[in-house]
Amino acid sequence: MNLIVAEIKSCKKHPEATKLNICEVFDGTNTLQVVCGATNVRSGMRTILAPVGATTPKGLLIKEAVLRGVTSNGMLCSAKDIDVSNEDGIIDLPESVKIGSSLSSISTNLLSSTPWHKFTVVDSIWENRQTKKLLVTRQADDLPSEKEFRLLSQTFFENNQYIYRHFKV
Repeated sequence: MNLIVAEIKSCKKHPEATKLNICEVFDGTNTLQVVCGATNVRSGMRTILAPVGATTPKGLLIKEAVLRGVTSNGMLCSAKDIDVSNEDGIIDLPESVKIGSSLSSISTNLLSSTPWHKFTVVDSIWENRQTKKLLVTRQADDLPSEKEFRLLSQTFFENNQYIYRHFKV
């Protein structure tokens, strides 16, 4: 059985564990109960599900498990679990990715716990003079001189949206 895209329909705290959540997950056909310890798990999220019987790219065979008295019928995967990167937290996919899709059909640039698809670029200055651009907050004539550029990458959550800022010499 393949790893597939699933949507978390509900997510509540585990009654016997402070760092675990009990999730109802829809895989396109069935609704499954999965216990998850990721800090970024939330209702409405689309992520990668390794159902019972699946084997992760790292060779882990997924079995039904009972975690602190609650049955888990699979695992919600991080980029680390599927051997894409060392990011913690389960993968956060855009809503445009179809529920039930196979992991192999998803572009690797979407396989991240940082939901880049939800970020708003506030400022962006690129290395090469020909491709410098500033979005949203400044006009092209307001570009700083070459000497004013500094390396800065910053991401944060504000007003219910993710913000990404990047400056580079």
